[in-house]
Amino acid sequence: MAFPIVKLKPQRPERFRHPWVYDNEIATGPPAGFENGGVVRVQDARSKTMGLGYLNSRSKIIVRYLTRRGDVAIDASFWRERVTAAFQYRQAHFTGESGTLPPAYRLIHGESDGLPGLVVDVYGEWAVMQFLALGLEPWREVLVQSLMEMLPLKGIYERSDSTVRKLEGLEERVGVLAGEEPPDVLDWTEDGATVLANLKTGAKTGLFLDQNLNQKAAARQAKGRDVLNCFSYTGLFGLRAARAGAKSVTDVEISPEFNASNRAQWVRNELDVSHTTITENVFDYLRALDAKTYRTDMVVLDPPAFTKNRGSRDGAIRGYNEINRGAVRLLKPGGVLVTCSCSHHLGATEFREIVQGAARDAGRSLKLIEQRGQPADHPVLLDAPESEYLKCLILTVD
Repeated sequence: MAFPIVKLKPQRPERFRHPWVYDNEIATGPPAGFENGGVVRVQDARSKTMGLGYLNSRSKIIVRYLTRRGDVAIDASFWRERVTAAFQYRQAHFTGESGTLPPAYRLIHGESDGLPGLVVDVYGEWAVMQFLALGLEPWREVLVQSLMEMLPLKGIYERSDSTVRKLEGLEERVGVLAGEEPPDVLDWTEDGATVLANLKTGAKTGLFLDQNLNQKAAARQAKGRDVLNCFSYTGLFGLRAARAGAKSVTDVEISPEFNASNRAQWVRNELDVSHTTITENVFDYLRALDAKTYRTDMVVLDPPAFTKNRGSRDGAIRGYNEINRGAVRLLKPGGVLVTCSCSHHLGATEFREIVQGAARDAGRSLKLIEQRGQPADHPVLLDAPESEYLKCLILTVD
């Protein structure tokens, strides 16, 4: 197939295999009359083909690579093969000891699965899709049909309500794409726990599925402890801690709606463990607890991303320092801190240094029990450091 040509300026070696081309890396192209979202052939400064990708001149990420080959037809078969490959990867690497996929998992993780801008999460008999790049729009029907043919789904729901779409020049979209509309509250059983999710109005696609294994790892430290779970969303860190033998759980979340979901989930699990939900800003709440000389056995920090661009890094670093400093001050000797970051602009080493610095500011020392990241259904593409976004440290304080 003949594609319009875009030529790059000379690139640094670390950019050769990156799945994105930024607008300031383009030397020439696209040709006049090119329609954004279409596929182009990318050439380096010496006119060597670097691959094919879709281009959007309205986005800072002007090209997203689809393939590094120049002789591939970008047609319905191409997309079906990519969807199938993503499913086969999870069957091979995410089934665990049971040999089956979990009830909820990420099926497609954008660039890491060769499907830039596309997110698909599966919740039992429903799938939730996010189309986050203009180049995906012409292929909606093919992608939806591929999922319906491959999986035993009752329906597919779209949650393309991310601000990322605005950067692509797209309006937000939400609604049924195929089959039935999911129920207002979806429930399933996993490892003996009843999990609730609202796929239509919950955060992201309903849950933060990337934290599932980290929640289970944190729960292994919770037996006999009073647990303070901050930025709790619907309370899964706390719920798993309670099921693992925690003495009590206090969940702090600023959203009344998410706290209501948390309480409903707790009732469904019929746990005989003291449980409190606090609707408050976590920063303010930690300061107030410190002033009261409150102390606890375990603190979980799972905040939203504090930085989504390099320009806000300094403020994010201060934010992470403050909450971790506050959490460390609240812990009794021998207490456990579980602290997370999903800000991809902060690497794992830098995040660990921030947490270490926060403990130093609090006059305490930390020992690392476990350093974790994102699970295999959220694969890291080594050519794209941005894809390694999730950090989770499990520590004990002196």
